Amino acid sequence: MNFRSRHSLRFKFITGFCLIMIPLVLFLYFNNVYAMSIVRDQVSQTNRNYVLKNVEENERILQETNRYLYSLGEQDPDIISLFFLPYGSGDYTIAKQRIVNKFRTDLGFYDLLDGLFLYDTVHKDTLLATQRGYDDKITAIKAIMPRASRMNSDVPTHEWEIVETKGSFHLVKTVRINEQFIAGAWVPINSLNARVHSADWGEGGGSIILSGQGNPLSNTVMPQHVVRLASEYQSDHSDADTLYQIAEDAETKGRYLLIDIPAHDAVINYVVMLPEASIVRNLPVFQRIIQMIPLAAFLLLVSVLFFLRQVLFKPMNTLISGMRKVSRGNLNVKLAPSSSPEFTFVTDTFNQMTAEVQHLKISMYEEQLRVQEAELKQLQMQINPHFYLNSLHIIHSLAALHKHELVQKMAEHLAGYFRFSMQADRNLITLRDELRHIENYLEIQMLRFPERLKYELNVDPCSEEMLLPPLTVQPFVENSIVHGFKQGKRKLILTISVHYVPEDGKLLIRIEDNGTGFSEDVLQRLQQGVLRPVEATGSSIGIWNVQHRLEKVIGLQPVIQFKNSPDGGAVVILTIVYKKKTEREELGDVQLAHRG
Repeated sequence: MNFRSRHSLRFKFITGFCLIMIPLVLFLYFNNVYAMSIVRDQVSQTNRNYVLKNVEENERILQETNRYLYSLGEQDPDIISLFFLPYGSGDYTIAKQRIVNKFRTDLGFYDLLDGLFLYDTVHKDTLLATQRGYDDKITAIKAIMPRASRMNSDVPTHEWEIVETKGSFHLVKTVRINEQFIAGAWVPINSLNARVHSADWGEGGGSIILSGQGNPLSNTVMPQHVVRLASEYQSDHSDADTLYQIAEDAETKGRYLLIDIPAHDAVINYVVMLPEASIVRNLPVFQRIIQMIPLAAFLLLVSVLFFLRQVLFKPMNTLISGMRKVSRGNLNVKLAPSSSPEFTFVTDTFNQMTAEVQHLKISMYEEQLRVQEAELKQLQMQINPHFYLNSLHIIHSLAALHKHELVQKMAEHLAGYFRFSMQADRNLITLRDELRHIENYLEIQMLRFPERLKYELNVDPCSEEMLLPPLTVQPFVENSIVHGFKQGKRKLILTISVHYVPEDGKLLIRIEDNGTGFSEDVLQRLQQGVLRPVEATGSSIGIWNVQHRLEKVIGLQPVIQFKNSPDGGAVVILTIVYKKKTEREELGDVQLAHRG
């Protein structure tokens, strides 16, 4: 391998990545595959055996209680005597008291039991011995007795049913010992979970008893989100042959070993949630390794960052910084060579590219200015022949009528009009000069149509120094004159209003007449901006010309609106940004003929 390839970015990146990441990947793989797999099996088996031992003990006590209840009808003389003694007699009452005392004594032999009772189905009477919750149990017993009364005394059963009293769940066993009496036992489900619950299952873990449908039945120290997780997995993935299940909490991203042991014909399920983190904490050697991982990971991270910074990030940041400067218009950026051949080639190419772009940009900008200037001059001159022909037509008409005084007056205005047209090749003029030119044009038209034309100028004085391209307003005025007389002998009234809006920094120019207005198809195309000069052979060339000349001037932001007045006639509203006159603007004084 030559020197150049050994110093290439690819070689450095691959070699450094392998040297840093391979040991970490191997260690994490060993840790996750070997340790977690083996430890999960061993820990879950140990804890399952512990839970199973306690479950078997609880089942034994429940079976003994079941046998005890069945033996009451045959072995307890007081219960047998109740069947024969008159209800409510003194002997009957004494026998009931002896039965209650016996139940209280027997409760001491069965640590899970919280109550023993005897129910008289004939007289609806209940004998109950309990350590707590007497009234709640009496109410619950009366609720389940109608169903228990239908049991057959000849068919023994070991099934217990789940009963809820004020948010607490209990297992209740009822046995019909003869035609009149039903005996029963009362076991709080919290008592069944007491032995399993007392073990240390790690932070966030614990035990709980669930119904076959996954409903919590006992108290637990587990957080509510862990209880919900246990209920979901127990109801959806319950399998008695599975050693454990892995349940992942979507809320906290914690993983738990779920140990599920069904009991009492799957009426209840003992469920243990063992946090996976507690398995590691219970292994001293593995715990020390886990404690070293953050430090090792931090050192590896620092090494990787330093390595990438030297061989990748630093040259990349230099290149990105240069590209940002170029994006902001600075083409004088020169990047220094890098230590890697690849980045050296990139920086050299970048420097060469910026130099070529700078040269090309200057050339294109100069060419664009020349083309734009030539186009602007051409657009400005497009409109002049139309004015010349109209002026000659007016002179010819007045001369034919031998109106010499009107010819002289028209010649005065026409001189000013032509002088303005000859100087209209400038880029910008003041609004005052534009309006003087329009006055000359309108005076000429009034000499031609003295009784059929009237105009008004309403100009805001603060807007007279506003700059705009020459012949901006005049084409709209001319269109009103040309098309407005098509309505017979009606007098044409033309109104030109100029208002300055200082809040928006904009100028509003409104040209309105009382003529025929725009036709529907032309108005629609004007509003949509699709009317081209070739469509009207001159009737729309002025509008198209104005639009393009305004768009060539930077900063004016022109908006032209076309509509018909409710009373008839056309309305054109031109909105442009106010452009002040500065010393850099090349403006010459427009000398009008009638002004001397």
